[in-house]
Amino acid sequence: MAISFSSHSFAQTLSVKLADSDGNDLADVVIELFGPENVSLENIETNDVEIDQVDKEFVPGITLITAGSRIRFPNSDDILHHVYSFSSVKTFDTPLYGMADESQPAVSFDMPGVVEMGCKFHDWMLAYIYVGESDKMAISDDSGVATIQNLQAGDYRLKVWHSRLSADENTMTQSITISETQDTEVSLSLELIRDRRIRRAPSANRKRYR
Repeated sequence: MAISFSSHSFAQTLSVKLADSDGNDLADVVIELFGPENVSLENIETNDVEIDQVDKEFVPGITLITAGSRIRFPNSDDILHHVYSFSSVKTFDTPLYGMADESQPAVSFDMPGVVEMGCKFHDWMLAYIYVGESDKMAISDDSGVATIQNLQAGDYRLKVWHSRLSADENTMTQSITISETQDTEVSLSLELIRDRRIRRAPSANRKRYR
């Protein structure tokens, strides 16, 4: 079940500064908060969204949704795409389609976890869908900072995910405390594995799926 926090006594902000082992700012890191025990749990709203295909890339590259949300995959390119995922969290397959195909159904994501998706005709196209249990999530920006606002003071569990994080399921967790009197700042250094993504190459022909 997706979880959320009651609305009373929210005031504080958590800022997490993320860097790699060389001290470089790290973008596209997902953080998610759980707890504290004294905060009541309730069902949260889903957030249906779209992941577009623009210039043979997924936009955005990382999407945050809560469990139970749905995603549509429009195609803004003038070529065909075939979006799919074999991830255990959610397996799906959208047949070859172009921008004129308005009937592509939305895909539901009911299980928390990370879904890696691609295009069968463009191997470099890669995107991630982070399906959260909590509605307290954020992605780090180009300066390596991820921010979550309106938090109640207390002890939380912080979950951190990055596609190349050197840890089980590319995830690490740690306990943090949100202060009653001031915003909380945390700095984390992440050990990353080598980037093995397939690099984009110029198209050799003009077929519609190229």
